[in-house]
Amino acid sequence: MRASRTPRRSDQPGWFSDVLGLVVLDLRQFFDNRLFAVSTFLTSVSMVLAFGAATDQMASPSRGAANYFGFVFPGILAAGIMFSCTYTVGYTIIIDRNRRTIEDLILSPLSYSGFLLARFVGVVVKCFFQFALVLVLGVVVFDAKIDSTALLVLSFVSGCMTFAGLGTFIATYTNEVSFPAVVNIIVIPLMYFAGVFFPLQNLGTLGKVLAKLPLSVHVEVFRAATGQGPSPSALTLSLTVAYALLTVGVAAFAFRRRIGHG
Repeated sequence: MRASRTPRRSDQPGWFSDVLGLVVLDLRQFFDNRLFAVSTFLTSVSMVLAFGAATDQMASPSRGAANYFGFVFPGILAAGIMFSCTYTVGYTIIIDRNRRTIEDLILSPLSYSGFLLARFVGVVVKCFFQFALVLVLGVVVFDAKIDSTALLVLSFVSGCMTFAGLGTFIATYTNEVSFPAVVNIIVIPLMYFAGVFFPLQNLGTLGKVLAKLPLSVHVEVFRAATGQGPSPSALTLSLTVAYALLTVGVAAFAFRRRIGHG
């Protein structure tokens, strides 16, 4: 029994080293492709600049927010994570497949879980850069504030995992041509009906249903984190974590099954 356990312990440093190596390679390729790196910043940065400059004096449609920018800013944070993570990890998976990187994975000691872990860690790091930039712009230039760092971190991490899982799942069954079309069919309606631009209460009963969607619950947590809304309910907090676990689990299962069958 002792002899069988020793190799597993000695393999651990190699496994972590392989995962770290994939993360470093992923980040290097991301920043080497300057056009793609800039494009991931474009949506959320342009939104915060446009809404910050044009709506600072507009009244909020909700009682909890100080003005319209205060109302929409948490939604910009959440939508930025959604677009950045879904597209970034999805294109990375497709590039891996086109370059036969995934085929090399099958022949390597690194497990499927290790490969996906590296990709998810990479997308969180890449998303953090645009998230931090938007947050700094909102706080420094447009007087946004942070009331709860814990809620901010929770929503950021769970949001990254939720939409990285979604991007991985879609990329597993699409290619570089069909991937953006499928993603847009899903994420654009999510953005419009997640309470980013108007209170979901305006939609009555339908709004209560839409408030439980993945982007909606993250917008609500970000609103509480930035002091522009009430504290999120236990159900909302549970949903943010549940969506992250569910999408990552489904994506991992689909990826393993799809790659395993070639």
